[in-house]
Amino acid sequence: MHRLRRSLPSLTALFAFEAAARLGSFTQAAAELGVTQAAVSRRIGALEQDIGRQLFERRNRRVCLTEPGQELFATVATAFGNLADTVHILRTPASKLTVAVSVAFGHFRLLPLLTSFRDTEPDIDLRVISEDTWEAPVDRQIDLAVRYGKLPFRGMTVVGSLQEKIVPVCAPSMAKRLEHLSVADLARRPDITKIDSASPEPSWLKWSGWFTQIGWHAGFENAKLRFSSYSDAAYAAMSGEGIALGWTHLLERPLSDGRLVALNLPALSPKERHYILIPDDRKPSPAVEAFSQWLAGMVPLTS
Repeated sequence: MHRLRRSLPSLTALFAFEAAARLGSFTQAAAELGVTQAAVSRRIGALEQDIGRQLFERRNRRVCLTEPGQELFATVATAFGNLADTVHILRTPASKLTVAVSVAFGHFRLLPLLTSFRDTEPDIDLRVISEDTWEAPVDRQIDLAVRYGKLPFRGMTVVGSLQEKIVPVCAPSMAKRLEHLSVADLARRPDITKIDSASPEPSWLKWSGWFTQIGWHAGFENAKLRFSSYSDAAYAAMSGEGIALGWTHLLERPLSDGRLVALNLPALSPKERHYILIPDDRKPSPAVEAFSQWLAGMVPLTS
């Protein structure tokens, strides 16, 4: 251990180096570390002198890693990441689990099933984060995530996926009135309200995309009711406000209990799926494995 301490540079210098390499700026590294830019420059200069290699190319307001700098950064970033993961695991009891899902997946798929998980695993302290962001989480506090989109998800490993079909849906009372509704009627009749929703995921289908993908190119009335959340759009359809696009596996419960009805119109099978993701740089905890196995038993996941 004594020889190891003598052979390694100071941790202060390595922290400064890692921040500057990651951010590409001594100034931004200084702000993150809470020190002056001059202090970061001195620490990195001392590190370069200790190693005997130039680690950065200084370019006006930015800095770029040299080849030796890239080699050192790869090792330092991995070592710091592994250390942070180990400390996190030691600080967090194995019975704690943080799961991140979209608001819609939380409402329609996860929350109705949670009683089953809590009955199965009563000792696991579960924290659910519902957020309408489709990026794979990089927060090390998140143990498992459900995200809709296309592969790959940076930094995450897929442990299962939920295939989808997309079809227009509405309340039963409206479906009864529109029993013989055609695509042309849906496109052109101004008395039929189409409900749309926004999403940060570009592949999340809207009416314009649905009409295009089913081969309808004759023009259509735009959606007259729009929501920022897909959950709100689905609830508006349940309330009889109009017709929304329905992801049939996401909305399995309201479709099965009759709150929503799938209309006799073309259904699409998107390339995107709901993916079950875990961080690929750390070993899943027993709580993660228990939740993954439980979820696979409750919803029709595929590998």
